[in-house]
Amino acid sequence: MQRIAVVAGPDAGHALPALGLSVALRQRGHDVRFLSGPDHLLVADSLDLAGDVLPLLGPTDQDDDLGHRLWRRAGEMAVPLAHQLKAWDPQLLVVDTITRAGAFAAQLLDRPWVELVPHHLDDPDPDLPPIGLGRRLARSPWRRYDDRRILRAQARSLQLGVQQAGEVATGLGLDAVAAPVLRLIATLPSLERDRRHWPSDAHVVGPLALDLEGPELEVPAGRAPLVLVTDSTATGVHTHLGEVALQGLRDVGFRLVVTSDTLAPQREPGLVVGRGPHAPLLEAADVAVSPGGAGFMTKAAAHGVVQVVVPHQGDQREGAARLVDTGAGRCLPLWRLTPQRLRRNVRALIDDSRAASAADALRVEAARLSPCIAADLVEAVLSGQLPAAGSPTDHLRPF
Repeated sequence: MQRIAVVAGPDAGHALPALGLSVALRQRGHDVRFLSGPDHLLVADSLDLAGDVLPLLGPTDQDDDLGHRLWRRAGEMAVPLAHQLKAWDPQLLVVDTITRAGAFAAQLLDRPWVELVPHHLDDPDPDLPPIGLGRRLARSPWRRYDDRRILRAQARSLQLGVQQAGEVATGLGLDAVAAPVLRLIATLPSLERDRRHWPSDAHVVGPLALDLEGPELEVPAGRAPLVLVTDSTATGVHTHLGEVALQGLRDVGFRLVVTSDTLAPQREPGLVVGRGPHAPLLEAADVAVSPGGAGFMTKAAAHGVVQVVVPHQGDQREGAARLVDTGAGRCLPLWRLTPQRLRRNVRALIDDSRAASAADALRVEAARLSPCIAADLVEAVLSGQLPAAGSPTDHLRPF
């Protein structure tokens, strides 16, 4: 039995994949400590996982500065986090990609760390569109030129981040910022775009997000197509997607379920609004509608459900574009979101047999992956190995 600390930010999109991996490691007999926001510690406790609240989680007046939020706050949190963990003495840390305090704490404790990326690989690539804009692959000289222009600007921004990270590391008494020994990419291989060179430390392991237990929402009775809509769970993000769905999708020939933390619970013929686990709803759904959070999007893909994605921010726009590439869904930009446009996109998918086939192909792919793969890789690191990845499909297991 090994001691493994799993560090994740408090947003559900980051905490739930970390919890999914924590459960897989706990089932192997390891002593796992989960560190995140207080809401998710209640979930961890229900799963027989020891937990601690991350230090200094409260917002600051500089959080609009990404460099401050990603690096300087991480440096401020790292020392108390390392102090929390020192007596317990973990052999390894698994760290959510944006919770850099965990990476610094691992260095302060002189322990290896594994990075958990809860979405697609976001390394820039000169052959691909700039990450985070949701662009399709370039098909014209002008687009290729514009992509290269933006990639150069992004490279300057990334270099600034490297500089900021180095300054924080120096302030902590570290020689440099240590890289993870490997990265776990919690997506599906088909949602990765072809790269000339796939990084050897990046292992695509499939969906990891835990589906929270709790009272299930009852699916509305009837035979009309069932549309499942979920609103954003990201802190400070309000897409009003649930509200638009109620205006555009109720009483128009669909059964509708909306999961939301902000809308008042409702129940009437053909409609249910409330909170509940997604998996039972996805088993019955004909179409899923979401802001494109990677956790929900990959869960819907794993159930073979076609999707309408209404992305709000970078990784959601990127994930939506990749889903559209597979043919299993549509992207409706947030600025174009209206009840009428949402209804048209849902109806188009219900009648699209090619989209249904593409969604089923994603389901088959997801069935060949599991959190056990991520747990295997973590155990390999603990035993002194350094598995090398060759492509996104390396870990697809035969049925």
